[in-house]
Amino acid sequence: MDEPCSALDPTSTRVIEETMLELAEQVTIVIVTHNMQQAARVSDRCAFFLAAQGTPGVIVEHGDTEAMFQHPKDRRTEDYVNGRFG
Repeated sequence: MDEPCSALDPTSTRVIEETMLELAEQVTIVIVTHNMQQAARVSDRCAFFLAAQGTPGVIVEHGDTEAMFQHPKDRRTEDYVNGRFG
């Protein structure tokens, strides 16, 4: 899913996220989002990708969602999930 709730109101977003959590019991779901709060709510594992101007993106950090949001290993991840850039 690419930005599955980007243009939705909070009520619709909640319904979509609840549906995603139900489906995740049976299938793997991959989402791409810039919404850090949503990533924290609906994912078990996550990855932070970063690309510089004119260069391909790289995976900066990946792993357990709670660990990445509470104790990121890379400063760039910490800055992004805490809204210091992006």
